[in-house]
Amino acid sequence: MKDLVLNELKVYTKEVNSKSIQGVRSHMTKKGLHGFADHFYSKKSKHPLSECSEYYLDDLDFIKKAIKIDPNSIKYASKKLRQNDQIAKLILKKDKKLANKYIFKKTLAEIK
Repeated sequence: MKDLVLNELKVYTKEVNSKSIQGVRSHMTKKGLHGFADHFYSKKSKHPLSECSEYYLDDLDFIKKAIKIDPNSIKYASKKLRQNDQIAKLILKKDKKLANKYIFKKTLAEIK
């Protein structure tokens, strides 16, 4: 099941970050083809991890894989994992701005 969520996260990240896919989605919406446009993710779509159980969001390996796919996944990690050194180092490497926003200050200070 975790693999399915991670695969969906890959699709979400690819579609949201692709200007061409978003252009196609926008074009379909303008032409009134909302049913077809709904098959693509947009920035307004829910993040796949927003509907995950706490069990997944508290799993170190799962969150590490999710952050490697999409650094914004840190928003959904449990408070316990936001204090984890491995997660802090990984998100610092991927996106310092997100690290400063979502990782506990004490954990960041210990790493630096």
